[in-house]
Amino acid sequence: MERKVERYFILEGVFSLFYILLTQGAIFTGLALKFRLDEFQLGIAASIPVYMQVFQLASSWIMRFFSRRSVMVNIFNGISRYSFSLLVIFLVLNKLISSVFILFLTISQIFAAIAGSAWASWMKDLIPDEERGRVFARRSLYISLATSVITYLYSVIVDHLSYGFEIVLILSALGSTGSILMMRKIPDIPVKITATGMPISVALKDENFVKYLIFRFYWGIAVSFSAPYYTYHLIKNLHVSYTFIAYLSITTGFVAMISYHILEKISDDVGHKTLAEASIIFIAGISYMWFFMNGTTYKYLLWVDAVSTGIFWPMMNLALMVLPLEVSFSSDPLFFGLNAVAASLGSLIGSILGGVVSKSVSGIHTNLFGFEFYGTQFIFIIAATLRLSAIAFLSRVRVKRYTPLGKFFVDTTYAIFRRPIFRVFDRSVIANFLTKSVQKLKREKQRSQKKKDKN
Repeated sequence: MERKVERYFILEGVFSLFYILLTQGAIFTGLALKFRLDEFQLGIAASIPVYMQVFQLASSWIMRFFSRRSVMVNIFNGISRYSFSLLVIFLVLNKLISSVFILFLTISQIFAAIAGSAWASWMKDLIPDEERGRVFARRSLYISLATSVITYLYSVIVDHLSYGFEIVLILSALGSTGSILMMRKIPDIPVKITATGMPISVALKDENFVKYLIFRFYWGIAVSFSAPYYTYHLIKNLHVSYTFIAYLSITTGFVAMISYHILEKISDDVGHKTLAEASIIFIAGISYMWFFMNGTTYKYLLWVDAVSTGIFWPMMNLALMVLPLEVSFSSDPLFFGLNAVAASLGSLIGSILGGVVSKSVSGIHTNLFGFEFYGTQFIFIIAATLRLSAIAFLSRVRVKRYTPLGKFFVDTTYAIFRRPIFRVFDRSVIANFLTKSVQKLKREKQRSQKKKDKN
């Protein structure tokens, strides 16, 4: 991929954040609560961006009416993002109705889903297989930095300005314009006739691809079951300010930048399935930790969460971006549509189950043996168990590049402590990369010291 094109690819992702960050996290939760959504409605709304992905199946058919995928992506992304920004009108008129919020979010995500499938098909043809990990990791690195900046900007605006949510919706529309302009600069590749219109039955005959769909379905349940209730717990129960949450997001963003920098170097060699398996274990551990998140402990545990999230969620996000490209044998949007359908159906089930449980335990607030406990914390335990069990489904998926999970952890431990745990294992690319980085820093330090001595 040419460097110039890669820059446009990165900038497009950064500008997209002005919209994306309104559909997730603390700002989304605050906006939803402003429109008077209750616990159950919040669970459903938070999962709409995922389970509306079922409309990606229509992308393969719609693409037949466009000679260029870039045109289709820009049109549908424009409708998606500008329509959500129209909520500013209801805020100004003080028409704060929960059904209006859900309706506009749903419309926005339907068009976003259709654009997303065409975009994935386009990127599969544009980015060479051997560069995907590097290119997506580098893009994600800059997105992490931009996420910290934009989240802080949004949080300060919402915390300190009376028309804060109105302003961030307007900024979202401006960012969407920048995204469209950058997308137009990325070269398009004509859609291959043989790569579109494939029957669903053909794709579902691929046993390995079906196994991956099962994993995505289950992972959708595991994540959506608790996804909206982390920030809900902070805002509603613990009364944490948006600005403090923004500081945590900035910390996560900078840690994620380091993670993506390392992943950029090693992901294509280690294998994205390995990264997914490793991250699942720690992501589940993070959710278990949230069981202990109350008014006394949150000031400390939230920083642990911020750092851990910055390390392990980038691994998972990168894996979920690349694995569908790796397990599909064609660039037909149908494959990415089916992947999205599996995730969306799982998300729908997970959000409904999570919403029912959250509604039933929301009134609980007690003190157990000196430990302050809210009913919401019970959700985190269930979610952690669901997430951890997802590794059993992923282990059945075959990929081209894979490092056994045990070897991955041993090599990483070796690299960190610079000594072998079990000598029967050879050092892998992770150990080599981290060891060489340390050696390089030492050499540079020595050269710098020699120059000082000469002077």
